[in-house]
Amino acid sequence: MNYLIRDIPIDERPRERLIRHGVEALSNVELLALLLKTGNKGESALELSRKILYKFNNKKDLLNTSVEELMTIEGIGIAKASTIVAAIELFKRVWHDKKEISKYIINATDVYYALRSDLEHLESEHFYCLYLDIKNKLISKRRLFVGGLTGSLVSASDIFKHALRLNAAKVIFAHNHPSGNPEPSQADIDTTRKLIEGGKLLGIAVLDHVIIGKNNCFSIIYNKKHDF
Repeated sequence: MNYLIRDIPIDERPRERLIRHGVEALSNVELLALLLKTGNKGESALELSRKILYKFNNKKDLLNTSVEELMTIEGIGIAKASTIVAAIELFKRVWHDKKEISKYIINATDVYYALRSDLEHLESEHFYCLYLDIKNKLISKRRLFVGGLTGSLVSASDIFKHALRLNAAKVIFAHNHPSGNPEPSQADIDTTRKLIEGGKLLGIAVLDHVIIGKNNCFSIIYNKKHDF
Protein backbone atom coordinates (compact mmCIF):
# COMPACT_ATOMS: atom_id res chain seq x y z
CA MET A 1 0.00 0.00 0.00
CA ASN A 2 1.28 3.45 -0.91
CA TYR A 3 1.01 6.15 1.73
CA LEU A 4 0.59 9.80 0.88
CA ILE A 5 2.54 12.44 2.80
CA ARG A 6 -0.70 13.59 4.40
CA ASP A 7 -1.14 10.11 5.88
CA ILE A 8 2.18 10.38 7.76
CA PRO A 9 2.09 11.95 11.26
CA ILE A 10 3.06 15.61 11.00
CA ASP A 11 6.21 15.23 13.12
CA GLU A 12 7.46 12.45 10.81
CA ARG A 13 7.03 14.29 7.51
CA PRO A 14 10.29 15.21 5.71
CA ARG A 15 9.92 18.99 5.94
CA GLU A 16 9.04 18.91 9.62
CA ARG A 17 11.87 16.48 10.36
CA LEU A 18 14.30 18.77 8.57
CA ILE A 19 13.20 21.76 10.64
CA ARG A 20 13.20 19.81 13.89
CA HIS A 21 16.31 17.66 13.50
CA GLY A 22 18.35 19.29 10.72
CA VAL A 23 18.92 18.26 7.11
CA GLU A 24 21.53 15.66 8.11
CA ALA A 25 18.80 13.57 9.76
CA LEU A 26 16.94 12.99 6.48
CA SER A 27 17.42 9.92 4.32
CA ASN A 28 18.17 10.16 0.60
CA VAL A 29 14.54 9.27 -0.07
CA GLU A 30 13.32 12.12 2.14
CA LEU A 31 15.71 14.65 0.58
CA LEU A 32 14.56 13.72 -2.91
CA ALA A 33 10.91 13.87 -1.80
CA LEU A 34 11.42 17.48 -0.71
CA LEU A 35 12.61 18.32 -4.21
CA LEU A 36 9.64 16.57 -5.81
CA LYS A 37 7.19 18.29 -3.42
CA THR A 38 4.26 16.13 -4.54
CA GLY A 39 3.62 12.58 -5.66
CA ASN A 40 1.57 11.39 -8.58
CA LYS A 41 -1.25 8.95 -9.36
CA GLY A 42 -1.79 7.73 -5.83
CA GLU A 43 1.92 7.66 -4.97
CA SER A 44 3.40 9.94 -2.37
CA ALA A 45 6.54 11.95 -3.04
CA LEU A 46 8.33 9.43 -0.81
CA GLU A 47 7.20 6.47 -2.92
CA LEU A 48 8.19 8.27 -6.09
CA SER A 49 11.60 9.04 -4.59
CA ARG A 50 12.15 5.38 -3.73
CA LYS A 51 11.30 4.46 -7.32
CA ILE A 52 13.90 6.92 -8.66
CA LEU A 53 16.63 5.81 -6.26
CA TYR A 54 15.90 2.17 -7.03
CA LYS A 55 16.41 2.84 -10.74
CA PHE A 56 19.64 4.74 -10.06
CA ASN A 57 21.12 2.42 -7.48
CA ASN A 58 24.55 3.57 -8.65
CA LYS A 59 24.87 7.17 -7.41
CA LYS A 60 27.24 8.01 -10.30
CA ASP A 61 24.45 7.17 -12.75
CA LEU A 62 22.08 9.51 -10.95
CA LEU A 63 24.64 12.32 -11.10
CA ASN A 64 24.80 11.96 -14.87
CA THR A 65 21.13 11.45 -15.63
CA SER A 66 19.08 13.63 -17.98
CA VAL A 67 15.57 15.04 -18.05
CA GLU A 68 14.68 12.57 -20.79
CA GLU A 69 15.93 9.56 -18.82
CA LEU A 70 14.09 10.61 -15.66
CA MET A 71 10.88 11.01 -17.61
CA THR A 72 10.96 7.31 -18.51
CA ILE A 73 10.03 6.64 -14.86
CA GLU A 74 6.27 6.42 -14.40
CA GLY A 75 5.02 9.43 -12.49
CA ILE A 76 7.93 11.72 -13.40
CA GLY A 77 7.01 14.53 -15.75
CA ILE A 78 9.06 17.35 -17.15
CA ALA A 79 8.64 19.58 -14.07
CA LYS A 80 9.90 16.99 -11.58
CA ALA A 81 12.66 15.79 -13.93
CA SER A 82 13.84 19.37 -14.50
CA THR A 83 13.93 20.05 -10.76
CA ILE A 84 16.09 16.98 -10.10
CA VAL A 85 18.51 17.72 -12.95
CA ALA A 86 18.80 21.36 -11.86
CA ALA A 87 19.59 20.30 -8.27
CA ILE A 88 22.25 17.87 -9.50
CA GLU A 89 23.88 20.52 -11.69
CA LEU A 90 23.88 23.01 -8.79
CA PHE A 91 25.61 20.41 -6.62
CA LYS A 92 28.24 19.78 -9.29
CA ARG A 93 28.98 23.49 -9.69
CA VAL A 94 29.21 24.20 -5.97
CA TRP A 95 31.39 21.14 -5.38
CA HIS A 96 33.63 22.06 -8.31
CA ASP A 97 34.05 25.62 -6.99
CA LYS A 98 34.85 24.26 -3.53
CA LYS A 99 37.59 22.08 -4.96
CA GLU A 100 38.88 24.83 -7.25
CA ILE A 101 39.61 27.22 -4.38
CA SER A 102 41.82 24.69 -2.60
CA LYS A 103 45.42 25.86 -2.72
CA TYR A 104 46.87 22.55 -1.55
CA ILE A 105 47.21 19.53 -3.83
CA ILE A 106 47.35 16.30 -1.86
CA ASN A 107 46.12 13.53 -4.12
CA ALA A 108 44.74 12.62 -7.57
CA THR A 109 41.28 13.87 -6.62
CA ASP A 110 42.69 17.34 -5.94
CA VAL A 111 44.47 17.25 -9.30
CA TYR A 112 41.24 16.27 -11.06
CA TYR A 113 39.28 19.17 -9.62
CA ALA A 114 42.13 21.63 -10.15
CA LEU A 115 42.34 20.79 -13.87
CA ARG A 116 38.93 19.41 -14.85
CA SER A 117 37.68 22.67 -16.34
CA ASP A 118 40.90 23.00 -18.35
CA LEU A 119 41.12 19.45 -19.67
CA GLU A 120 37.92 17.45 -19.56
CA HIS A 121 36.30 18.60 -22.82
CA LEU A 122 39.35 19.01 -25.07
CA GLU A 123 39.66 17.07 -28.33
CA SER A 124 43.45 16.76 -28.15
CA GLU A 125 45.84 15.84 -25.36
CA HIS A 126 47.22 18.68 -23.26
CA PHE A 127 50.05 18.16 -20.78
CA TYR A 128 50.11 20.22 -17.57
CA CYS A 129 52.46 20.49 -14.63
CA LEU A 130 51.45 21.57 -11.14
CA TYR A 131 54.34 23.13 -9.21
CA LEU A 132 54.15 22.79 -5.42
CA ASP A 133 56.12 23.99 -2.43
CA ILE A 134 57.39 21.72 0.36
CA LYS A 135 53.92 21.72 2.01
CA ASN A 136 52.08 20.85 -1.23
CA LYS A 137 50.78 24.38 -1.68
CA LEU A 138 50.15 25.13 -5.34
CA ILE A 139 52.65 27.68 -6.67
CA SER A 140 51.69 27.54 -10.33
CA LYS A 141 50.03 25.38 -12.97
CA ARG A 142 51.30 25.47 -16.54
CA ARG A 143 50.37 23.86 -19.82
CA LEU A 144 53.60 22.62 -21.33
CA PHE A 145 52.69 20.48 -24.34
CA VAL A 146 49.82 19.73 -26.70
CA GLY A 147 49.65 16.34 -28.38
CA GLY A 148 50.12 12.69 -27.43
CA LEU A 149 52.99 11.87 -25.08
CA THR A 150 56.17 10.45 -26.54
CA GLY A 151 59.69 10.29 -25.22
CA SER A 152 60.88 12.74 -27.86
CA LEU A 153 58.10 15.26 -27.19
CA VAL A 154 58.39 15.51 -23.42
CA SER A 155 61.70 17.04 -22.44
CA ALA A 156 62.58 16.71 -18.76
CA SER A 157 64.82 19.79 -18.97
CA ASP A 158 61.99 21.94 -20.33
CA ILE A 159 59.68 20.76 -17.59
CA PHE A 160 62.02 21.07 -14.64
CA LYS A 161 63.48 24.44 -15.63
CA HIS A 162 60.17 25.98 -14.58
CA ALA A 163 60.34 24.11 -11.27
CA LEU A 164 63.78 25.55 -10.62
CA ARG A 165 62.69 29.08 -11.52
CA LEU A 166 59.67 28.78 -9.20
CA ASN A 167 61.72 27.15 -6.44
CA ALA A 168 59.22 24.27 -6.44
CA ALA A 169 60.00 21.31 -4.20
CA LYS A 170 57.47 18.97 -5.81
CA VAL A 171 55.62 18.56 -9.08
CA ILE A 172 52.59 16.68 -10.33
CA PHE A 173 52.05 16.01 -14.01
CA ALA A 174 48.65 15.68 -15.63
CA HIS A 175 47.18 15.28 -19.07
CA ASN A 176 43.80 14.40 -20.53
CA HIS A 177 42.54 11.55 -22.65
CA PRO A 178 39.93 12.95 -25.06
CA SER A 179 38.30 9.51 -25.30
CA GLY A 180 37.24 9.86 -21.66
CA ASN A 181 39.06 6.64 -20.73
CA PRO A 182 41.85 7.51 -18.26
CA GLU A 183 43.71 4.20 -18.48
CA PRO A 184 47.41 4.94 -19.20
CA SER A 185 49.14 3.90 -22.39
CA GLN A 186 52.62 2.43 -22.37
CA ALA A 187 53.92 5.80 -23.57
CA ASP A 188 52.26 7.45 -20.54
CA ILE A 189 53.95 4.99 -18.19
CA ASP A 190 57.35 5.27 -19.88
CA THR A 191 57.19 9.07 -19.83
CA THR A 192 56.32 9.05 -16.14
CA ARG A 193 59.33 6.88 -15.31
CA LYS A 194 61.58 9.19 -17.33
CA LEU A 195 60.30 12.26 -15.50
CA ILE A 196 60.64 10.65 -12.08
CA GLU A 197 64.31 9.95 -12.81
CA GLY A 198 64.79 13.50 -14.08
CA GLY A 199 63.28 14.89 -10.90
CA LYS A 200 65.57 12.79 -8.71
CA LEU A 201 68.65 14.23 -10.40
CA LEU A 202 67.47 17.74 -9.53
CA GLY A 203 66.09 16.99 -6.08
CA ILE A 204 62.50 17.63 -7.17
CA ALA A 205 59.92 15.05 -6.10
CA VAL A 206 57.45 13.83 -8.71
CA LEU A 207 54.34 13.09 -6.65
CA ASP A 208 52.16 11.71 -9.41
CA HIS A 209 51.13 11.74 -13.05
CA VAL A 210 47.35 11.95 -13.31
CA ILE A 211 45.34 11.26 -16.44
CA ILE A 212 42.03 13.15 -16.64
CA GLY A 213 39.13 11.34 -18.30
CA LYS A 214 35.38 11.89 -18.30
CA ASN A 215 34.18 12.04 -14.70
CA ASN A 216 37.25 10.04 -13.70
CA CYS A 217 41.01 10.10 -13.48
CA PHE A 218 43.90 7.66 -13.16
CA SER A 219 46.96 7.94 -10.93
CA ILE A 220 49.89 6.35 -12.75
CA ILE A 221 52.24 6.27 -9.78
CA TYR A 222 49.63 4.72 -7.48
CA ASN A 223 48.07 2.64 -10.28
CA LYS A 224 44.56 3.61 -9.20
CA LYS A 225 41.46 4.87 -10.98
CA HIS A 226 39.10 7.36 -9.34
CA ASP A 227 35.47 7.88 -10.43
CA PHE A 228 33.46 11.01 -9.70
